[in-house]
Amino acid sequence: MKLSHTIAAASALVFALSGLPSGATPHTTPRDPVRAALAHTMAVDAWPAGLVAVRASNEKVRTYASGVIELGEPDKVRADSQIRIGSNTKSFTAALVMQLVGEGAISLDADVETYLPGVVRHPQVSGHDITVRQLLQHTSGLPDMDGDISDHLLEWQHRYISPRASLDLALTHPVSNAPGASFEYSNANYILAGLIIEAVSGRPLAEEIDTRIIVPLGLKDTYFPDQGEQVIRGDHPHSYIPLGDSPVDFTDFDPSWGYAAGAMVSTTEDLTTFYSALATGDVVAAAQLEEMRKTIPAESLWEGAAYGLGLISFELSCGVTAWGHGGDVPGTVSRVAAAEDGRAAAIAVTQNPTSVEADARLRGLIDTAICSL
Repeated sequence: MKLSHTIAAASALVFALSGLPSGATPHTTPRDPVRAALAHTMAVDAWPAGLVAVRASNEKVRTYASGVIELGEPDKVRADSQIRIGSNTKSFTAALVMQLVGEGAISLDADVETYLPGVVRHPQVSGHDITVRQLLQHTSGLPDMDGDISDHLLEWQHRYISPRASLDLALTHPVSNAPGASFEYSNANYILAGLIIEAVSGRPLAEEIDTRIIVPLGLKDTYFPDQGEQVIRGDHPHSYIPLGDSPVDFTDFDPSWGYAAGAMVSTTEDLTTFYSALATGDVVAAAQLEEMRKTIPAESLWEGAAYGLGLISFELSCGVTAWGHGGDVPGTVSRVAAAEDGRAAAIAVTQNPTSVEADARLRGLIDTAICSL
């Protein structure tokens, strides 16, 4: 989700490394560039905790953890901690749509009305005007409900909203562009994509993600929260948003407004597994992966970014094209990318960036991690 522009960051923290999941390999050489990059962003940007996983093309994984579980307490965060992954959920949703495309159940260029009759009710646009492809590529022109939530975070912290109600909230705003005209990031696109999955499959979105992606890939620490579920199931650090002079704990909240656009929970290691598998063709068939990689400029995200279908591409300093996404929810930010040879990296921090420079350092760590393999 795009919440970082409304949330400031605060609180200083001493850098520390700790906690490794079973099966992961620590990499603590003094000249380890990933460790150095993590130490730098922890010191400069004062994240309460930072988690990193780096996956080589041979599937060997290195994990890193820095910081504490909870501000004011001494316990160090574990590298296998679960975190809310925000808009990385969109890549899972897009991959699931593309599986259904491969099975002939969905057509990318069919209109939304085909699958959700009468659901898009707006004076400027209807479901007849928007295709499934435009939803996945954020070119539908549909407005977002992001500001409605981010401007009133404490009011929404423990409030449930259904996907249809969330969509209706978005549609109270004017349409930004004509369908197909340009890239305009909107969570409403993926709420509709999730509803299409449910309409076509006849099953809940969470169940489809679980049976089609999570279980086959062995993502043991990844899940789509149940309705009303507000507490992360496994070990997890506290997450903070600064309101006023001190950070506010925003660890527990109802992520229902994120739905198919941003509700999921995972770990950095599981994220590298998923994005690596997606990049190497183990999640969707080759023809559908090729469609996902047809990009358009998305400079509103950051300079050099391009958006495909649920994937952001950008060039790394070593000349490699990275395919990934990012996720921003209150108190937690994650960035993930994978190369086509399976190398992948993920970073998550437990407060939101205060500047484009801080966010660039997170993406820079991804660059360092993949290019150092």
